[in-house]
Amino acid sequence: MKLLMLVPASRLPVGPVPKLTPILVAELRRQGHTVTVSPWGRRRDDETRTEKLRQRARDLARAVRMLRRRQYDALIVSTAHDPPAVTRDLPLLLAARLLARTVILHWHGTEPHKLAGHGGRRYRAATRLLLRLADAALVLSTEERAAWSRLFPEACFAVVRNPFVPEHSGPVTPWQPPAPSEPVLLFAGRLIAEKGIFDLLRALPLVRARIPCHLLVAGVGAQQEEAQALAAELGIGRHVTFAGYLRGADLAAAYAAAAALVLPTYWGEGFPQVILEAMHAGLPIVTTRIRGAADHLVEGDHAVFVPARDPQALAARLAVLLADAPLRARMAAAVRAKVAGFAPEPVAREYAQVVRAIIERG
Repeated sequence: MKLLMLVPASRLPVGPVPKLTPILVAELRRQGHTVTVSPWGRRRDDETRTEKLRQRARDLARAVRMLRRRQYDALIVSTAHDPPAVTRDLPLLLAARLLARTVILHWHGTEPHKLAGHGGRRYRAATRLLLRLADAALVLSTEERAAWSRLFPEACFAVVRNPFVPEHSGPVTPWQPPAPSEPVLLFAGRLIAEKGIFDLLRALPLVRARIPCHLLVAGVGAQQEEAQALAAELGIGRHVTFAGYLRGADLAAAYAAAAALVLPTYWGEGFPQVILEAMHAGLPIVTTRIRGAADHLVEGDHAVFVPARDPQALAARLAVLLADAPLRARMAAAVRAKVAGFAPEPVAREYAQVVRAIIERG
């Protein structure tokens, strides 16, 4: 296949998509597909409105020139689904529909429930137009596909996976908690309520009442100060380490130190990259039964599923897991075996099969 892929800038400092796209592209090329890549979307987190307008206009003009010069089997737009992204993507798809044989949106985590109700009427209309201009939209979980299909039964939605390659593969020295004898629970993600960080902080005193442990928080976000204030208010400040944004060897050291990854999220996830990273490190996953986690993880084998927004239930499950070393060892072996299926070769092969089916469907 000959594919033109419009993708986020690889130099963006935070977020999985700029890291994952080059892996997928390289493997598609290795498997014999011709893939041309062009940037689409923001270049920096702090772009001004004027910079955004100018750069998106240049990106659009470049994509149109590329489509005019060469016949591609498909244009694939790697993007988000939110109001700014829909506003940005509509002019592109209006132009591309006249030039491209097949147009595919690749959405990385979506929140279709936000289209419901009176307040989402314009957003929903714009999304409907976007989907009419596209031949299909790729999502990261069967839950998303079902939700989107209920909203827009006339549109085509397909499920794909992200590839996984460990960012750091060398030896590491595990991060040391203040009390080395205490097991470490790791939270890795943005510090916003929807990722479950406040529920985890409220659960920690309840866990510690049954078994000593330390919480390592790897991430930054808009509610970081609130999270730190809550830890102090709950009297657990010395049992929580806010390490900031970690990557490479530092993040690997955090995984190496942990007894489990805890992500009680109710955010519009696809399949969080931190879960795959933790699985590679052999960590049991404590998370909610949503999106990609529900598709790929099995209760008791790879994951402990917990209800969202329920610190008491979260604490009870964490205390049982921390007290059961044989269970954690069995889960470690299972998650390491499972993550091997997310290697670039099988993921790209499945991706190509999905894209080819959309092209042939016409």
